[in-house]
Amino acid sequence: MELERKIVYTKEIDIYIHDLMFVLFEKEYFSFFEDAQNYVEKMLSYIEKYVGILPDKDAPSYFARYGANLKYITCRANKSTTWYILYQQQANIFLIIYITNNHFEGQYFNVE
Repeated sequence: MELERKIVYTKEIDIYIHDLMFVLFEKEYFSFFEDAQNYVEKMLSYIEKYVGILPDKDAPSYFARYGANLKYITCRANKSTTWYILYQQQANIFLIIYITNNHFEGQYFNVE
């Protein structure tokens, strides 16, 4: 019997996700707060569905300050934005450690 995957978020990620909705709205990436909220919720759904399922890659050494043995997957939000979800895995538990995007730290990832 295969163990069920468990996705866990650090406290910092919980705060980041909460704040991201407000930043996206306040910086007028979205005209309505509900749209910013939906955008973030779609990213979270993607994380829950695909972390530990999609093939992962080793995180660039630049991100070692967030922890050892980090892996990442990408989440393409739209034509111009790709999110990078960095995590550690222990057995069937996936700890989401850091989230960034191509606009902020994309230069550290090998873009294919």
